[in-house]
Amino acid sequence: MATYTTVAISNKALVLCGASPITSLTQDTPNARALNDVYDMARKSILTECKWTFSTTRSTLVTNSTAGLIPWFHDWEGEAHVYNRPGSVGSCLRIWEMDDPYAIWREEGQFIISDTSGLGAKWTFDHDTPGHWLPKLVAAFIDKLCSDIAFMILNDAKKAEAFLAKYEKISLPAAMAENGQTGTHQVPLDDAWSSAKYSNTGGDPSRSYA
Repeated sequence: MATYTTVAISNKALVLCGASPITSLTQDTPNARALNDVYDMARKSILTECKWTFSTTRSTLVTNSTAGLIPWFHDWEGEAHVYNRPGSVGSCLRIWEMDDPYAIWREEGQFIISDTSGLGAKWTFDHDTPGHWLPKLVAAFIDKLCSDIAFMILNDAKKAEAFLAKYEKISLPAAMAENGQTGTHQVPLDDAWSSAKYSNTGGDPSRSYA
């Protein structure tokens, strides 16, 4: 993997926007402040777009013993098991699936409620080391940063819209394709609404158990 850094990625975005580079995100300059405002949010947003191979992990869920969390309004489904959300607070960005494909499960706040005991989950963690990212995802992330900062720094709405269009139509799909061709091919997430309605397993409607 290439040695991408936060500053290098930020400066690439700035140069593409026609703005001056920075030495750090904490530098007291307008450009650094603009990047600092959007960088973490943009990173977390793009990490939840896909089941990226480098930021996906799995773990056995820890049962929460607070009796008051038992979901009384779902008793008819047998949802009597309450788990803590995996990882440390804020580290789990998106939960994709459980190790039991027939389990009924749902997220409520920082908890997972299910009808099945002993569950394990596959989830996306907040991977903040871009040197481990796939190259095409880094390129897509730069376009996303450009779309976020072009108006903030240059007051150029058209340039911001152009970068957003490139991100959504070209660079992000290319990154998803690169990611999906690693190992056994993945089923891409198509329409977000359809995936939410018909599948709770990361975009494969044939495996819908929700």
